[in-house]
Amino acid sequence: MTGNLAIVTGEDAPNLTQDGRLLAEAFRDAGFAADPVVWTDSGVDWTAFDVALLRSCWKYYARLDEFRNWLDAVESADVTILNPPDVVRWNLHKSYLTDLEAEGVPVVPTEFVRRDGDRRLESILRNRGWEEAVVKPAVGTSAAGVWKTSAETAGDEQDRFEARFPAARRSGDAASTASDGDQRLSKRGALVQEFVPAVADGERSLVFFAGEFSHAWRSLRAPEELGVDADFDETERYDPSPGVRQRAADAIRAAGGILDVDPTALPYARVDCVVRDGEFRLMELELVEPYLNLGRKEDAVETFTTAVESALGR
Repeated sequence: MTGNLAIVTGEDAPNLTQDGRLLAEAFRDAGFAADPVVWTDSGVDWTAFDVALLRSCWKYYARLDEFRNWLDAVESADVTILNPPDVVRWNLHKSYLTDLEAEGVPVVPTEFVRRDGDRRLESILRNRGWEEAVVKPAVGTSAAGVWKTSAETAGDEQDRFEARFPAARRSGDAASTASDGDQRLSKRGALVQEFVPAVADGERSLVFFAGEFSHAWRSLRAPEELGVDADFDETERYDPSPGVRQRAADAIRAAGGILDVDPTALPYARVDCVVRDGEFRLMELELVEPYLNLGRKEDAVETFTTAVESALGR
């Protein structure tokens, strides 16, 4: 199979990450014209591409409306977007966790907070019976806008929590024009997630290509940064048990059922979880542009390339 393939990246990595460069070389070997393309570059003629593979378009969350419009435009140009655009749109907002939980996927206990809901952080923790929790934006990546709170400190952090729900401002208002990406992000709500001490034993990341498990790793953080720091102190090999692997696969299948998409049509997926009292608990299902740690397994690049070709063949 051949064609013009855009490996979609962002302004922070215009020449791709190490994983992206490995993929570009593999796709070229497979007969594609594969080039890095920055999604925010207004000079790009997307009709020149057959495929747009999302890889390192970081910080899309700070320009979410623009990113959604970009998805619409590229899809309208009859370019095949991978993962599929409807999957990406669904996965942008962490309310997808509610959808998955409704399908029986074990999820770390999570409270979604909207502008018109109960926004008293202290009462959320009290009503849930949580001693510690992590506050996250409903749209975001890594640790942007994330902090750890507790029953003891939540009351003093209410103003910080309220900042996630700014009052609507008139266009041109000074405070509005001064807002940054995090401010725009905050308008989309927040979630409060129970802090799971099991994360001290490492957050597990399982990578799947075309619905099949490929490889995994465990990420460790310094104790004071558990649940909030985007940068891990250490990653190490992790061989998930058959039960954890099955639960992760079930999460991807549940997403496919919700979206009416065969999991084999998803070239890539990453399941982030913890193991709590021996049981799988989903933290995130990453379907937009997750880091895949392709160097973790010898044949991962080849398997990923084959998964993309398979998706295109469908």
